[in-house]
Amino acid sequence: MVVLFAGCPVLAQADLSAPLPNWLLPPNVYGSSLLLPGERWEGQLTGERNIALRPGMEWQTRTDLHRTRFEQMYPARAQGFSLSTGPQIRLGAAEFSLPWSAGRNSSSIGGASSWSSGSPRMTVALGPWDRVRLEAKLSRRREGSSTQRRRTTSLSWRHSFSNNWSLTTGLREVRETGDADTSISAETYASVDAWFGDDWRWSLGSSLLDNRSTRLPALQRDRSASLSLSTRYRLPDGWWISGELQSTQTYRGDEQRPLSHSGGLKLFRDF
Repeated sequence: MVVLFAGCPVLAQADLSAPLPNWLLPPNVYGSSLLLPGERWEGQLTGERNIALRPGMEWQTRTDLHRTRFEQMYPARAQGFSLSTGPQIRLGAAEFSLPWSAGRNSSSIGGASSWSSGSPRMTVALGPWDRVRLEAKLSRRREGSSTQRRRTTSLSWRHSFSNNWSLTTGLREVRETGDADTSISAETYASVDAWFGDDWRWSLGSSLLDNRSTRLPALQRDRSASLSLSTRYRLPDGWWISGELQSTQTYRGDEQRPLSHSGGLKLFRDF
């Protein structure tokens, strides 16, 4: 799902010498809404604040409130909130981020889940056009009486050919452990992105995924290769339209599944 925010500062830059309640308030608030007629409506409100601790170091905090209204066979509502906070440090060509996140989601049909995660990240500039990023993430989700843990490690490289063209490629491994099963997936991905002014963005991406899961007493292996093309265009008055086409070839064990195609078109508005 494509999520895009357009920011609008709502408070002046905070003065750290001001009373505590003032400088804790987020100086930037972002909002987004998306409507798919007959399917669902989504709304999200985000607050961000960066506090400079010393040259090259700042503390970043982000809060999100979101709500979804489903309009399909069984109308339902879901809502949730999340908090992400932690330091960001710049040392020469390297940048380190150490955010900690937590959140909770609930729905009108009685389901609720909570989660927490830590995701240290390091980005190194190899020159004016190249960036390398190493990221790890440990997360835990609890839903009812079950608990799921996930560990993700990824390494990516981005090269900019110009201000409008870039290439991103990387490797990602995800290990998920639940109460009765374990899943390990390895993915190789690449994408070419193009910007045409401030209105158009095109992206051509591909990925190879190998997933192995253990559901006692069986071992299941799935492999897939996908190719996607997506675009986004800015319309007047804060409206956006985005679309995506994707083709995926899947193998379950030694069995080749039929080639699948999917796509979608979304119209949404920022405020």
